[in-house]
Amino acid sequence: MNDVAFGLPTEKKVTSKNVTSKTLKAVIFDCDGVLVDSEPVYAEAFSSTLAAFGFDLPASLLRETLQGKSMADCYAWLAKHWGFSVTAHFEKTLLANTDQLIINRLQPIDHAAMIVAAIRVPKAVASNGLRQSVLANLKRCQLDHFFGEHIYTADQVAQPKPAPDIYLLAAKRLGVLPTECAVVEDSPLGVAAAVAAGMQVCWLNQGTQRQASKVTQHEKIHSTSSMQAVGLWLVDQGLMDR
Repeated sequence: MNDVAFGLPTEKKVTSKNVTSKTLKAVIFDCDGVLVDSEPVYAEAFSSTLAAFGFDLPASLLRETLQGKSMADCYAWLAKHWGFSVTAHFEKTLLANTDQLIINRLQPIDHAAMIVAAIRVPKAVASNGLRQSVLANLKRCQLDHFFGEHIYTADQVAQPKPAPDIYLLAAKRLGVLPTECAVVEDSPLGVAAAVAAGMQVCWLNQGTQRQASKVTQHEKIHSTSSMQAVGLWLVDQGLMDR
């Protein structure tokens, strides 16, 4: 479930400071929840697979708690908090169930393609997801061609988000400094990773998390609730055409 929660307040707005078009030279997007609407699908597949193995956890709980986490961290959470040990058979079943739901239900996030197409600077994807799934989901939503070779996933770095590794890798491959990158994220884990990398963040906060987090207090974070507003922020930073 590729990215999973610390939970942030839904009303708090934190606007980034001292950012100009001269300082930002690239845009890095998270994938799940930012470009493709996969989080509800992942949660439903996870819940139904657990139920088939005799373990009931609602999709709503899984989505809120596991948003933004790598699969390895999701499995660790199950073991730690619920005593459920993931087997090879479970993992194979989960992947099959997820693939089936993705085929039938995956859609791009509204306005994502329009915004990505209008970006006037180098851009990349940096996801906590499995590479095969991220590539397939972007292709299925007809978004992969916008990024070319600049699609990076957690299996390419030592530590997944909230560590900054994936964002630092993306900046290096794009040929820009971390401080020259703007990031669009929807999960607190991803926001924390981007801030740790020294990047400016536009946090797409759609109100699915309930717990407060100190990450919202950081000056590098601009909080908004829609992709249209993300687009306006990118325009204000000189990174996107109107």
